[in-house]
Amino acid sequence: MSSCPKCGKKLHLFNVSQFCPACGVNMRFVKFEEDFYREAKIAELSQAAMGVKIKRFKASFVGSKLTYLRIALMFLPVFSLLIPHGGFTLTLPYKETAISFGALGLYQLFSGGDLGYLTQMTASGVSGGAFSALVAALYAYLAVAVCAVLVLLLSIFCFISIKNMQKILAVVASLGVVASVAAIALIARFVSVAGSIPLIEAKNGFGLYVTILLFAAVIVNNVLLIKHPVPVEYTEGAVERAAMWKRVRSGEVKIDDLPQPVVVTEATKKIDEEIAKEEASYEEKLAQKEAAKNG
Repeated sequence: MSSCPKCGKKLHLFNVSQFCPACGVNMRFVKFEEDFYREAKIAELSQAAMGVKIKRFKASFVGSKLTYLRIALMFLPVFSLLIPHGGFTLTLPYKETAISFGALGLYQLFSGGDLGYLTQMTASGVSGGAFSALVAALYAYLAVAVCAVLVLLLSIFCFISIKNMQKILAVVASLGVVASVAAIALIARFVSVAGSIPLIEAKNGFGLYVTILLFAAVIVNNVLLIKHPVPVEYTEGAVERAAMWKRVRSGEVKIDDLPQPVVVTEATKKIDEEIAKEEASYEEKLAQKEAAKNG
């Protein structure tokens, strides 16, 4: 059962009137003014908070020429992994496996279950050194792939922190360069060791050199973004309203305790002036009518 919003009297199913049977108040409009101002304040703050998010989202992607460049660069480290950096062929009595040092080669190793076999072969007394070098090179290449994927994902979600994401991207791309250099050295070491093992035929490549150049381009792009931050233009009072909306949602501030409008700007001042003019005009007309009626 519901109750009257003013006096609290319990209402029954047969109380179908909009007027309270006890105090006679119109229950439909008893708190109309309070609800109206509450909804107005909620609309003012929530729309400003959404507007701030949209501005930041737009600026993070198309805020400057450097952000356009970041969009172009974010895919390239991943795509560069399709260029193999050499490869190896493992010849066994009943099987021959050819794997490239690249994204497709890594997928083939993990999906085909060959990585477990290579790890087991590191314990071999004859060829264990070569297989150990191979596994180390593969894990180094995997680290390169992880860094490339992180560069892509962080670039996509750069709007989360328009100030700090450039620093994070520069650090991840730098780790990608370090991992690429390590992978090149480990692959070269494996190719050198594999030359003395009849079961393995290995060769070097150039794919990781392209990856290093692209990681370096990502670093330069984000360093420039750090030095030349993306400009974000907010409407007057939007940031203050967004901050207040955050406090309201966290429960720190009650919406009913805030004034209307919550943040006074030049736009709200003009609206208040227009309302004051209309009220003054109405009062003047009303006074003229009363004077004419009495005169």
